[in-house]
Amino acid sequence: MQAEVKGLMNRRLRNALKGITDADIERRRRAMDPFVRATFEPFIRYLYRYLGNEVECEDVLEDVYADIWENPDRLCNITSEKQLLKTVYLYYMRKRLRQVYSRMNRYLSLSQSDQRNLIAPALDVLEMMSQLELKQVLRRMLNKLKARERRAIELWMEGFSNRAIANELKTTVGAVKMLEFRTILKLKKMFRDYHDED
Repeated sequence: MQAEVKGLMNRRLRNALKGITDADIERRRRAMDPFVRATFEPFIRYLYRYLGNEVECEDVLEDVYADIWENPDRLCNITSEKQLLKTVYLYYMRKRLRQVYSRMNRYLSLSQSDQRNLIAPALDVLEMMSQLELKQVLRRMLNKLKARERRAIELWMEGFSNRAIANELKTTVGAVKMLEFRTILKLKKMFRDYHDED
């Protein structure tokens, strides 16, 4: 059969998939490495859409592969790469992504109403700066961010919900939360560096 049929798996992936769903533990062990090699790139690309951080993606994917090794049954009767990706997302990736979001969002308890909340209270500099100076410094720091980070934070500071920001950036709510978290950490570090220079 020709490989022109879109979405069908190549032979190497198909064989690896058969191997990891086999009852024989030794065959499963031999098949796991080719399976990882064949799926790592599309899986990591898919995760990056949600997390936007390569290190975080690799950590999640390591756990996903461990879950697949422990419970490969969901991958029986997969016939296309699209079906494989969808199944892996639904039964293996999604719960790991939820764990990452809940872990990250525990620390994202900043109020939208006050720009000063972007600054770590431990710095004790709020009393030393006027509101005007604070806004100027924050504006300079926002200009140092990547365009997507800046847009997300600006919308967040204007009071937009994460759902509205996700619609604006054409991404998911989870990806927006992660983007906000990482950007706020970046802003805090910038502000700390600015304070140390003075």
